Amino acid sequence: MILTDKHITFIEDNLKLYGVKSKDLREDLLDHICTYIETNDSQDFDSLYQEALQKFGGYNSFQNLQLETNLQKFAHQAIRLKRTLHLVSTIAVLLFLTGLLFKMMHWPFANILLFIGSVIFIIIVIPTFFYDRYKSSIHKFS
Repeated sequence: MILTDKHITFIEDNLKLYGVKSKDLREDLLDHICTYIETNDSQDFDSLYQEALQKFGGYNSFQNLQLETNLQKFAHQAIRLKRTLHLVSTIAVLLFLTGLLFKMMHWPFANILLFIGSVIFIIIVIPTFFYDRYKSSIHKFS
């Protein structure tokens, strides 16, 4: 069966109604459903559309797919945030320890290194750590 623009718009609007909010996921599902319909020989769009929906798990599975997509997106963001947090905290600790070494050896710029290391730790590392913990706790309970 050859799909028209009207059929494709109908399918996309139904996917929005079924709770698929992510544009990428909606495009993927639309592509799969259209491919399934186009590969069948029947000319009845409604029955082919219902078969395609059942083949992909029905209406409820679309909401589950959307939820899983959101969780995967959160997991990628959390991993990226943790990597950045580790890098910035390592830099802050290295600056602070270097400042301590300079202070003990009475070398110049010790106060500047201690100050910069402390400021990075207080202004960036600690708030980011608590923000990450807050976001993780929200997604644990959802």
